[in-house]
Amino acid sequence: MASITRAATAIATVLVREGVDYAQSKAVFRAARQRAGLRAPPERRGSVDRLTVEEELRFLDQAYARDGRTGLMLQTLLETGARASELVQLRVEDVSLVERMVVIRQGKGGKRREVPIRRDLAQLLRLHIAARRAGPLFVSRQQGSGPIPHVLTRQRVGQIVRDVASAAGITKRVYPHLLRHTVATRLLALGMDITDLQRFLGHESIATTRLYAETTAATLQRRFDQLTDPAAHALISGIRQQRGDEAALLAAELLAQRRAARVSIAGA
Repeated sequence: MASITRAATAIATVLVREGVDYAQSKAVFRAARQRAGLRAPPERRGSVDRLTVEEELRFLDQAYARDGRTGLMLQTLLETGARASELVQLRVEDVSLVERMVVIRQGKGGKRREVPIRRDLAQLLRLHIAARRAGPLFVSRQQGSGPIPHVLTRQRVGQIVRDVASAAGITKRVYPHLLRHTVATRLLALGMDITDLQRFLGHESIATTRLYAETTAATLQRRFDQLTDPAAHALISGIRQQRGDEAALLAAELLAQRRAARVSIAGA
């Protein structure tokens, strides 16, 4: 720690003397690491953890069973992909119900971004906001200890997420950022372009967003279906040419039954 402190002090002195600003310092450190021969260790990428569709439904059902405010707050957290620190800063003024847009004004790095929301969520937020024109979007029921009372904290949101997940019988570790992983993998599986997802999540680097594309099981499933479906069509077409329509219809029904059986087993 002493050597790190000395190095940091020396570097800070040079930066101040040379008049290097924050943006320029990134290039300075990048060049310095290259000259020193320092390289990042190889990334150990595994599957990004997330809620399955079944777990997501149980999670939201349990949240709404607790009370409508908790349910809507966690649904907003899930569907917008907001960080917990961003959720607690949301205000009524940040929600455009007409445009179906939530503005996150203080994202990571102080960046602003606009996040689209579904029509159903916009309607629920309309009922929640009612006649209010300003103030925190989700008000804490507990008296705050900071300068502004009745404001949710990031830690409190995390506690609520854990409590709801436990009550829903979800055994994996559930935390606010896991909900962000969940919506990211879901949107990719539905076909959202990775650069659009980068803007949706507010990632500075697309390399961070690409992690979802490379590890999401849902995307893998979609690619698998794209590969196997043409083969199934070719098989049915070949049977039809050789054996006629009735044989092709029978083969198609057998394939459908086989797929349905696989779905049933997977959901068991």
